[in-house]
Amino acid sequence: MLEAVYSHYKQGAVKSMTVQTNTIANVLIVEDELVTANALSDVLSDLGYRVLEIVDSSDEAIASIHRHQPDIVLMDIKLRGSDTGIIAASEIHKIAPIPVIYLTAFSDPEILQQAISTSPYGYLTKPLRYAEVNMAMMLALKKHHEEQILREALEKEKELHTLKNRLLAMASHEFSTPMSVIRLLIWKLQNFEEQLSKESRAKNLASIQSAIKDINWLLEEIKLISCSESGKFPFHPENVDVKAYCQQLVDSFQTEDSNCKCRIKFQSHGKCQRLKVDKKLLWHIVMNLVSNAIKYSYEGGTVDVDLNCDAQQLILSIRDHGIGIPDEYLNSLFLPFLRAENVGSVKGLGMGLYIAKQAVDAHNGKIAVESEVNVGTKFTVMLPSANTQSKQTHPIIP
Repeated sequence: MLEAVYSHYKQGAVKSMTVQTNTIANVLIVEDELVTANALSDVLSDLGYRVLEIVDSSDEAIASIHRHQPDIVLMDIKLRGSDTGIIAASEIHKIAPIPVIYLTAFSDPEILQQAISTSPYGYLTKPLRYAEVNMAMMLALKKHHEEQILREALEKEKELHTLKNRLLAMASHEFSTPMSVIRLLIWKLQNFEEQLSKESRAKNLASIQSAIKDINWLLEEIKLISCSESGKFPFHPENVDVKAYCQQLVDSFQTEDSNCKCRIKFQSHGKCQRLKVDKKLLWHIVMNLVSNAIKYSYEGGTVDVDLNCDAQQLILSIRDHGIGIPDEYLNSLFLPFLRAENVGSVKGLGMGLYIAKQAVDAHNGKIAVESEVNVGTKFTVMLPSANTQSKQTHPIIP
């Protein structure tokens, strides 16, 4: 008799419901009355939900969570066994943040208060009205989705805060070296100018200029990284003679730094005169990749910089013949602050490749790496020429 009543009620409820969901959600039903559970399962299936399983105890509900990870749980408070649905919901929340809606014949204040303490997404009393169940489920899924977005945003904010703190700490350490050099050499020039030869004074001034260059570089890197806090990366394309510009950047390593331990060999192929790229971001790409190639090369080695262009894109490759990158670091190479274990005492923030990757992504380009320990590393960058004349901003792609 009870089964016939539920069958009749289910048919009428499905016909009368005008609210439908186009989103298929995976549902776990925890209910100790089999007739009620089966009728509910049939209605939900008709509405587009996927019922993963019907269980009737707290232990089975928890086991089902481990097996299936449903999107939502419909939980009766009275279950088979000693544990209630409220206890089951508490245990489920320890496993995963899955929304729970209570379906119960109990409505007294004490049970309601216990249920509220588990932060349910709904509390429906029996006999069930399926249109209300459907609406409660859609609202619960929407609320859960919004909370998930908020959690991800908060986690991202936390990561950015951590990134900022680590960056400030490391930048402070990196700034101290060139600042100490400048202070020492200025003191030396002020107090011992007459004892210094012309060549010594020139050498000291060149060292000061080099230290200032290092500080400017750090400031540019930090300024660019700070853009990640807003989730945007600046992208201002303009027509650039890429060949001349890259040649200028490469030459700066040898003309401004007389202590460069490598010979840099630059070659250009194709028509590179008028590609539309962001000049400042290209600076970060070239300077970071060439700088790394020099730092991790062996003394007296060669860094090969090859540029290939056509009307649509440029392809830049930087190859060194140095210490290489261990295989276990290749998949996470572009994460901030990552430095391989074989870098030894070579200084750096561990941000160069991260910045280069963001600059490439801002162009909707690609960057790839090939490396072998004690043989060398090759980075290949592909940047498409921008098609629009207006300034744009692109999201950072981590």
